[in-house]
Amino acid sequence: MRALVVSIWVFINLVFFGMCGYMYLLWSQYWVSLDAEEKSTTSTYDQQIYFYNRGYYPSDAKNQTVTIPDVKDLLKQSQSLVKDNASSVTLIKNSMPRFPNLQPQNLELGTKKYRCIESDTPNDCDRKTSEFKDNLIKELRRVFTEETNVLKPGNENRYNVQFRGVRGNYMDKTPSQLRCDLLNVPFTTLKRFDVRSHILKDYLPKRGFFENKRFNTCAIVSSAGALKGSNLGKFIDSHDLVLRFNNAPTKGFEEDVGRKTTVRLLNSQVVTKDQFKFLKSNLFKNITIVAWDPSNFTSTLSEWLARPEYNLLPNYIEFKKSNPKAKVYLVNPLDVWRMWEFLQENSPGRLRRNPPLFRIYRHETSARCVQMDRLL
Repeated sequence: MRALVVSIWVFINLVFFGMCGYMYLLWSQYWVSLDAEEKSTTSTYDQQIYFYNRGYYPSDAKNQTVTIPDVKDLLKQSQSLVKDNASSVTLIKNSMPRFPNLQPQNLELGTKKYRCIESDTPNDCDRKTSEFKDNLIKELRRVFTEETNVLKPGNENRYNVQFRGVRGNYMDKTPSQLRCDLLNVPFTTLKRFDVRSHILKDYLPKRGFFENKRFNTCAIVSSAGALKGSNLGKFIDSHDLVLRFNNAPTKGFEEDVGRKTTVRLLNSQVVTKDQFKFLKSNLFKNITIVAWDPSNFTSTLSEWLARPEYNLLPNYIEFKKSNPKAKVYLVNPLDVWRMWEFLQENSPGRLRRNPPLFRIYRHETSARCVQMDRLL
């Protein structure tokens, strides 16, 4: 009897100390993530805007000259960030807690290493291409795993996302099936009849963005410095439609990025903040503008109109008053989240609960273009 009591006592103590140890591990990781958030003085969207327009983050600009980096510099920068962050995260199924894996990974994605040269045989060139593809897929998987880490700073649910669907796996579908499913996801820009009792109604177009229009060739041009020295300017300008992002410049870089701009996709911060000079800059004149601003996941259109994240509506109206014939569209914020739901329904892991910025242009241009070139 005494042995039984001792055994039970030992078991209870083991369970108690085990739970204490597990709770300590969870809380220590939580406070580390909070400390990392407090050290960041720039919001996620501000950093994205800064990077898209300059090619580097604000924290990298303190001790360097403002220049447009080439592809090699950007790759070195990304590799150093991977090492500094102790890289990968172990993926565990069924949404269990995930903790950093302290074993660093060294990825070499140098542009010259995988470039086919004249002395290469067809087999050598195919081998380089295959190796680059394999390493790129590994890197994308690492980033995807890292983004699903629930303790990573920036994974807060600021948009009140409540996914109630079923997570699938895109690997279970064919590329053509995925494309068809993607094209069935609603994506619209606001039209006049969508807004019945708001001052914005009188300034919205009667038709949607490129309604009933198609293009033979389209080019999507990156905003970073990846195209420096590419000499692709004439190739880009030869397309029927050229899409650029935010306030990415062309003046002075025509040889590499071209002169032509058909469409600019603008974040609401570019429309709102004075530093981007949306109302005055010639960069936004005589082109088609598509602006977007995220809403809360559960918001209605009326709720978003009353309280957008960045209030782009006054500048939108002022721009239309000054340029009555300008083609300016606002993305329906509800459709942005329908795109996120599509991505989550085809991803086995939990996605970051932020609006899918780069999926907006891919959805719309892929539906409008016979041939699409992405120069990223």
